[in-house]
Amino acid sequence: MKITQQNLSQSQIELKIEVPSAEFQDFMEKAVLELGQEIEVEGFRKGKAPKEMIEKKVGQEKILQQASQDCVKENYLKAVKEQKLEPLGQPEIEVLKMAPGNDFEFKAKIAVLPEIKLPDYRKIASQVKKQEVKVSQEEIDRLKQEKEKAEKEKRRQEILAKIAQESKMEIPPVLIDSEQKRMLGSVKGQVPQMLGISFAEYLKKLNKTEEELLSSFSAEAEKRIKNSLVLREIEKQEKIVPDEKELEKEMAKISQLDPGIDKNQLREYTESVIKNEKTLQFLENL
Repeated sequence: MKITQQNLSQSQIELKIEVPSAEFQDFMEKAVLELGQEIEVEGFRKGKAPKEMIEKKVGQEKILQQASQDCVKENYLKAVKEQKLEPLGQPEIEVLKMAPGNDFEFKAKIAVLPEIKLPDYRKIASQVKKQEVKVSQEEIDRLKQEKEKAEKEKRRQEILAKIAQESKMEIPPVLIDSEQKRMLGSVKGQVPQMLGISFAEYLKKLNKTEEELLSSFSAEAEKRIKNSLVLREIEKQEKIVPDEKELEKEMAKISQLDPGIDKNQLREYTESVIKNEKTLQFLENL
C-alpha cells in the first residue's frame, strides 16, 4: 500500500491510497465468496456453487463494488494508523481507479485536530488580576462563597479567552458543527424542564426555526472549541497529568452514582476533568 498525504486548509488532510493489484485481487476473491453465500444455483446447495458460476450470476460490477467497499474500509484504517492521524468524524471517500487486474486507488478527505500555536500564555494568565470580592455586613458566608466561585470562573474564562485570541489555529468545521448540535440538544432537553413548554412552542416564541436556532450558536460554539483546544494544548506542553490515587478516588465517587458506567469511558472522562481543573489552576496561579 502506498500513501500520499496532502495537508489542506481548515485542518483537513487528504490521503491518496494505492493498493497493489495482487492485494485488490484478494478482495475480489473475498467479494465473490461473500456474495456467493446468498446465491442459489440449480444443482448446488445455497452458497456452495462454483466460483465461475457465482461470478456469472452476480455480475462483475457488483463484485467490484463489494471488493471496493471492503478494500477502502480496511486500507483506510491502516493508512490512518500508519500516518498516526486522529480523524474527526467520517472521511469523504472518492474511488480514483477500480478495475480487475489493476492497482486500486482511492482518496480520503478527513478533518483532524488543528495544530495550535500558543502565545505566551504564562504572561497573559499572570496579567489577568484577581479582583477582591466585596461583601456587605448583611451577606452571609454562603453568598460570599458563591461570589468567589463566580469570580473564579469569570477569571478563568477571561484567561482562556485572551490566550485563545492570540493563539493561531484552523478549526475544522466538523468540530464547530458538532458543538452546535450538542448545544441544540442541550436546549431541547432543558426547555421542557425549566420553562414547562415544548421545544416547538419555544421556537414559536423565539420566532425561529430549528435551523435558525442552530445557526445562532455558531459564534459561541467556535469560542467553546477554541477554549477547549487551547486548554488541551497547554495540558500537553506543561505535561499536566492526574495523580493515580486522585484519579481512582474520583472514579470511585462517580461509580457510586452510576454503577453501570463503562470503566474505560469513566477513566477517560475522569482523567479529562482532572486535567482540565489542574490546568486552570496552573493558569490562575501564574
